[in-house]
Amino acid sequence: MGNQKAREQRSPPADKDLSYERDGRDGYGENNKSKRKAIPLFKARSNRQGRHGAKVAVDGMTGDERDADEAKLQAADFKALKPWKTKSPDIPLGDYLKRKRKD
Repeated sequence: MGNQKAREQRSPPADKDLSYERDGRDGYGENNKSKRKAIPLFKARSNRQGRHGAKVAVDGMTGDERDADEAKLQAADFKALKPWKTKSPDIPLGDYLKRKRKD
């Protein structure tokens, strides 16, 4: 325990300023429960889309047109790896409060 760093002493206003910089808030406007439900749902949906696209590409392979079949499979893989929707990071608490004050 002797090699642990002691916590830096900060004044309450400095601590509050640091909190405004580091803490984040969801600025999209939805409540937390919907976000917790929606993120796994869109991840699962995009994974299903990718698996379905790969299955369609594999089922359609004839063996005669190797290059075209490979291109379809690569397109399905790309679609699986790049979902149509992505997560957005939270905004800093200070920016969120400034925006709330303007409204």
